[in-house]
Order: sequence, then C-alpha cells, then structure tokens
Amino acid sequence: MPRKFLRRLSVAYREKRGAQPWYLRPFGSLLHHPVYLSINRRSISSAMAIGLFVAVLPMPGHTPLALVLGLLLRANLPVALLVIWVANPLTYAPILYGDYLLGNYLLGITPGDFRMGSSWAEFGDLMARAWRPLWFGAIVGGLLLAVLGYGLTNAAWRANTLWRYRNRNRNRRIAQRTKDS
Repeated sequence: MPRKFLRRLSVAYREKRGAQPWYLRPFGSLLHHPVYLSINRRSISSAMAIGLFVAVLPMPGHTPLALVLGLLLRANLPVALLVIWVANPLTYAPILYGDYLLGNYLLGITPGDFRMGSSWAEFGDLMARAWRPLWFGAIVGGLLLAVLGYGLTNAAWRANTLWRYRNRNRNRRIAQRTKDS
C-alpha cells in the first residue's frame, strides 16, 4: 500500500503517465529544475537563510512564503521548509517577544506594559502600538539570522569538505606506504 502511494507521487511515475496534477501545472517548468533538490553548499546555505528569515516573521503561512522564496532564489526546498520549524509552538512566543524588544530598541520606543489581567481593550491598544516595532524587529532580526545562518552553514560545509579532503589524502599516503613496503 505505501509503495503504490509513493510511486504515484514520484515524478517518474507522473511523467510516464503523462499527467500532471492541476495544482502543479503553473510550476511545471520550475519543478523540473534540479537545483531545488540538489545538495550543494550554495543551495543548502541559501535554504538555511530563507528558512531562518521566514521563521521569525510574525505572520501565519510561513510554509508558502518559504516555498516561494526558495523557488525564486533557487534554494533547496526541503531544507528551507524544515528550517522554518525553528519557530514552533514552543519557541514562537519568545521569538515574537525578542522581535518586539529588538524593534523597540532600534526605534527608541519604550516597551508597552502588558499584564495578564489586562482587559481586551487594553490588549487591543497595546497591539495597535506594538505592530510597528514588532515587524521592524522581525525584519531586522530575520535578516541578521539569515546572514548568520548562511555564513555558519557555508563555513561548516567548507570545514567538512576540507576535513574529508585531508582524510582522503592521509589515507592515500598510508595506503601507498603499506603498498611500497
């Protein structure tokens, strides 16, 4: 049962049948580009940056936004969609609060006083004052996280490549010595 289901979803099966689902037709030429599933330094680093930027935005619909940005910037789509789960139900409130505090700091505004016993009118007034610093902090924080994520992923990829290269050369030298002996 799962094998038949997964086979129906596969690209090769759909191409063999010649049919494409209606919801994928507008993206047909984009989805056949190999970069969206490729595993290379640029694609993975870009996906990390996209996912981290989108994850801190205070809005619903992170997945479609990350998908569109991944398609436009030719990043690895599965990685971009997985990274947005940095902002999950457990971490979303601290992320939003951090965005709000960052926006207040950068705009020079004193943070509003929010107490748990506040009425809905006070909460509405607080939200009317808080949207500007929240979005500003989210965009600045998202850009900083994206640059940091891109840089760290790129550096880790390069370090791993260098480590593998050195190990391969060391193993070749050891094999050559044992062969010569």
